[in-house]
This record gives sequence, structure tokens and C-alpha cells, in this order.
Amino acid sequence: MDLRGVGGIWPAALTPFGPDGAIDDGALEAHLRHLAETRGVSAVVVNGHAGEVTSLDRGERMHVIESARRVAGPGVGVVAGVIADDTRVARQLAREAERAGADAILLFPPSLFALGARLRPEMARAFVGEVAEATAVPLAIFQLAVASGLGHTRETLVRLCEEIPSVIAVKEGSDDPVTYEDNLRALRALSRPITVLTTNNTWLLASLAMGGDGILSGMGSVAADIQADLYRAVKAGDVGAARRASDRLFPLTQAFYRPPLLDMHNRMKTALHLLGELPHATVRTPLLPLPPDDVARIGAALAAAGLERREAVRRG
Repeated sequence: MDLRGVGGIWPAALTPFGPDGAIDDGALEAHLRHLAETRGVSAVVVNGHAGEVTSLDRGERMHVIESARRVAGPGVGVVAGVIADDTRVARQLAREAERAGADAILLFPPSLFALGARLRPEMARAFVGEVAEATAVPLAIFQLAVASGLGHTRETLVRLCEEIPSVIAVKEGSDDPVTYEDNLRALRALSRPITVLTTNNTWLLASLAMGGDGILSGMGSVAADIQADLYRAVKAGDVGAARRASDRLFPLTQAFYRPPLLDMHNRMKTALHLLGELPHATVRTPLLPLPPDDVARIGAALAAAGLERREAVRRG
């Protein structure tokens, strides 16, 4: 599927594991199918932070992409995250993702960029450019939070989109409204369209109202339908409906995105277990099961959001 110019909802999928720590294929396919069949979902994102990608070996990463391609169908894109600190490995992962059926790559910056790559923008240009050369599928750039040190400057972000034709989208997670609007306006001024997908989960309504083209979010693994309602309402200019959808998302953001943030996707997996979609809430170490008070808080948030139980898939 050609994802150029495609906005809407791009939920970042989780990776279900069984009690033995192996990928639960039945639960994985059911989860991916549920996301792909949700009205308003344009693409399913796999092998991102939400999918615990750094705990997956290369074979498992390709297996997840192949599973997504198998269940997504022709009308829903498959976007594969590429996370690597070595450009050579990032290039290999991008090529393998293309062979496994990915329609686009979501390219994460190397973790060492947090130590000052904003002062060496040529590093970002070389990294993104070399990965782009390794694959025929287009790229989406992950713009991380300014506070993380991994967020590109506006000038670097614009340069990447101007100079690398295969960059078609930006996952905008600067987590600062002023920076977000500056980046959005700068990207809108380019000579070709760049899809801007907000991942600023605690203020999705505001970021869409500023002009975002859609949402790419781990919370979409649990609430893609509500995010789609929010997106449609904003596009239609229906402020009341947008606020109602945002009100449903609010308790989920409060439950998921609270300290310690390292547990945010662990909490989403627990949420799907409580909803009955996942047979198990297993995570791979160093993550650990959530304490009972956190589980109770998630259960209350699901009830407040009006989410109902779904049928669990048992491993065959």
C-alpha cells in the first residue's frame, strides 16, 4: 500500500507473549486484525516501543511484520519500526522489513543522539540518508520529545524532509505545543506534502486542532476507535464531538502516561488483558508485572473510557 499522503489513525501494536516468554502468535494475529479492522485505521505500526521491539531478536521482528502483512489486508498499511544504534544494522533491518512486507519504515534516532546530535545535524542527515538508500519503501521520521535530547531541531527536520525524497511522514512527539506548532508550520511550507502524525498523547485534541494529519500512538493499541472518533470530529469541525472523544481518552492517558514512564506500554498490555483481548499480560525482563494498585487504576480508567471486554484468543 502506498502511504504517501495518508493520515488518519496509525496505532502502534503491542507484541503479546505467552507465559514462557515466546511470542503468542494467536494473540498477535488477533490483536493486529482488531486494529486493522477498526474504522479509521489507515496503517498498523509494529516493532516500535509499544511492541517491546528492543526485546525482540531480528527473526522475531521480521515474524511480527509478516504477521501484520498477512492480516492487515490490501487496504491497511504496515509500518515497521527500525531501531538501531549502528547505521549498518539499521540499513539491514530496513531491507529485511521491506522483504517481510512493510509498506514504510518508522525510523527511530540512535540512542547516542541524545548526547548532543542536535549540535551535529550532519549526523542525522547521514543516518537517515543512508537508511533511505538501503530500501525502496518510504520513511517516516520519529521526532521525539525535546526533553529527551533525541528530538531534531526544526531546521534539521525540515532539511531531512527537503533533501531525502523517500521521507513521507513525521511522527511528531516533541511533547511541547510551541515546538510542535513551529515544526508543523515549517513542514507545511515545504514544496511537497509531508504527513504529520501527532503522538503527543496528553494533548491529542489540541495537536489535531493545530492541523495534524492523524495520530500515531501506542495508546492506539487499546483505543484506536476512540482516537478515530477524535480525528473524524476534528476534521469535521465538530468541537463537541471532539471534546467527548477527548474526555474518553483522558482517563487512559492519566493511567498509562504516569511515572514511571518505562511502564507505559506494560500498562497498555495489562489493559488489553483486562479487556479480555490478550490471554496474558506477559512482558519481557527487565520489565516486570505491574503492582496491584497500578492494575486497579488501569481497570478504573477502562471503565471511565467506556471500553468493554473483548474476546480473548487462546494459543493453539
